[in-house]
Amino acid sequence: MDGESHKLAILEQACKVTDRIAELEAAMDGQPLTVLSSARQLTIHPLLAEVRSQRGLLASLPKALALPDGEEDEEAEETKALSRTQQARRAALPDRGNGTRTYDAQEKPT
Repeated sequence: MDGESHKLAILEQACKVTDRIAELEAAMDGQPLTVLSSARQLTIHPLLAEVRSQRGLLASLPKALALPDGEEDEEAEETKALSRTQQARRAALPDRGNGTRTYDAQEKPT
């Protein structure tokens, strides 16, 4: 990663976030999942909320590295080959949950 100090900084941050998540999870060990809020209502434990937040941050950091992902690359190549209308139709089709989409007989792609 010569000359890419920003990528090293992102990797370093990802490591720190991973360590923070481990610390928060350790602190959460044995704690209840809910606590009483100042309004005396049950609410999620603040440490759980912070773990969720840190995991979201951790998920976003590798994306900032812009590393190629084989699956995303294939999808990007397919999308480039489609017209805007075809892309819109594809996006509007319901996903069957297994990565495939349901097509009408008339709209089946070629």
